[in-house]
Amino acid sequence: MKLVGYENFVRHNPKSDRFAMHKFHHVEFYTQDATNVSKRFGWAAGLKLVSKSDQSTGNHAYASYVMQSGELQIVITAPYSRQQQKADNIAPNQGFDNAYAHEFCAKHGLAVRAMAISVDDATVAYETAVKNGAVGVTSPKTSTDAATGEFQVLSEVKLYGDVVLRFISGNYTGRFLPGYQNVEGPDVSIGLQRLDHAVGNVPNLMEAVNDICGFTGWHEFAEFTTDDVGTVDSGLNSMVLANNTETILLPMNEPTFGTKRKSQIQTFLEQNEGAGLQHMALKTNDIFHTMSEMRKRTHLGGFDFMPKPSAAYYKNLPAKIGDVFTAAQYEKIEQLGLLVDKDDQGILLQIFTKPLGDRPTC
Repeated sequence: MKLVGYENFVRHNPKSDRFAMHKFHHVEFYTQDATNVSKRFGWAAGLKLVSKSDQSTGNHAYASYVMQSGELQIVITAPYSRQQQKADNIAPNQGFDNAYAHEFCAKHGLAVRAMAISVDDATVAYETAVKNGAVGVTSPKTSTDAATGEFQVLSEVKLYGDVVLRFISGNYTGRFLPGYQNVEGPDVSIGLQRLDHAVGNVPNLMEAVNDICGFTGWHEFAEFTTDDVGTVDSGLNSMVLANNTETILLPMNEPTFGTKRKSQIQTFLEQNEGAGLQHMALKTNDIFHTMSEMRKRTHLGGFDFMPKPSAAYYKNLPAKIGDVFTAAQYEKIEQLGLLVDKDDQGILLQIFTKPLGDRPTC
């Protein structure tokens, strides 16, 4: 593969997956404080705590909380003290390494450790990926639910940096992994439905693309060069990878140099201390409602958002986009600070948060 730019790119789906895969299953963050981070994520984005594994469930290796809205599952995990390991420990994720989790958090801060996808067979996926060049991280582990006898298989290979691609399969119908305890509570959703795509930043784009496509069989879905998406101040090159059904979308960026301002991708690589998952795109069924709620919560412990575009940007939108929105909707778009893009695929409304942790990763 090589970059040709947005204008010259022709989309083609060769149906080249090396093993059967379906969709995103979950994204797992590592942090030093899962209790407070999970509560903040829950409040800020309308995510409900649906499952947990911690000392109250017999897990003395880590605390882990599964936050959910629609099909979106975000898992917040923190290691317990290295000194408190117990012989009767019940840790549902058999591949969890307490010492490594501490090292990960010290190096990256609050960051994504795993991007998980559902597959037909996590053992076949792991063996096929490793056979085709992937670096194995967690060999297939089977967990069985004591009450139902249902099972789940989990395996992991290196994706980029210290992020792993996690494979999940089995007939388990529980909310997350066998061994996690269900948590009941009211519906707090503000409209988030699912993970649309997960964006990684890497030092060398084509090297990462060739590695990942080599062991997954994914194909190129889209691409952009610095001429397409950069500015006079900062630039990047980007390529989007996809599976056969294009339900798993994995954009990756690399920095470009020689611009007035350091590339935001380079800033991420420095602050994250290496490649990593920079941001996730979350699909909502009503961005006006979702963002109205999220904006209300910004000053009450919610997420902060990037500055709004200029008034001129919004003044020119009707001429650029057309009459697909009413005057009231255009007013709402400006009020919420949304960005609007239009192409032959349709219209996209979006907005970006500021970094969710302390490090300036953009």
